[in-house]
Order: sequence, then C-alpha cells, then structure tokens
Amino acid sequence: MAELECIFPKEEIPNEHSLFQRVHRNLFRNEKLAISLVFKNHGDGMSTDWSKYSTPMDTKERVRIDQKDPDLYGVIKMNVGEVRAIEGQIVEHTPLNENRSHTDVKGDKTPKQTVYFNRIFQWSIKP
Repeated sequence: MAELECIFPKEEIPNEHSLFQRVHRNLFRNEKLAISLVFKNHGDGMSTDWSKYSTPMDTKERVRIDQKDPDLYGVIKMNVGEVRAIEGQIVEHTPLNENRSHTDVKGDKTPKQTVYFNRIFQWSIKP
C-alpha cells in the first residue's frame, strides 16, 4: 500500500523558535532526566513538535492518538538555534498529515551530545 503524501509543506525553522518533546514520567526521577533515554532517535531522528504549529499542551495531548494517557507525560522545550549548535544535529521539519508541527532532530545522539541536550532543555510542563 502506498504511503499518502503529506498535505503540509516542509518549512525552514528559524533559530529563534522552539521545539517541544514529550517525556514520560518514568524518565524523570529525583529532578533529573534519564538523558540517554529521552534524547535518542526513533527511526530517522528524535521526534519533536515545532512551536509554530504546536503548544506544550498540544504536544502532551497528542499521545491520545496512540491510546496513551497524557497525564503520564511532561513536555520539555528546546531552542532550535541551541539544538543546531550541538555537533552533528540537524533540525528538519517533517510534517505529518495528523501533526503539522512534527520535526525530527537528526544526527547521532552520543553520550556527549545528550549532555548538551540536557543543558539546553527547559520544562514547559513537568510530569
């Protein structure tokens, strides 16, 4: 079966914008993130949502698509320019028909790079 073409165009994301990412509460213990599990690729990249088309609450609520409970998740925020400043990371808008904000952060997520991600994120919604 052929994959449907996305109805939304890919766009260039400005450095001053933000990316939102869901974090399951089990990955947040004693005020620390399990960074090797949070900042990792799933398929082509690390899945995030672009702030132009999403809010932190939209990102959190989107787990309902997979019949998951949004109350089990928090949302972190990262500045696009700071993400791009991490060696080897490419921010690419990869919209989906069900999520125009979808954005992949491509590139290897080595232990050194996950430390940098850990330095730049901020909580938008704590789990």
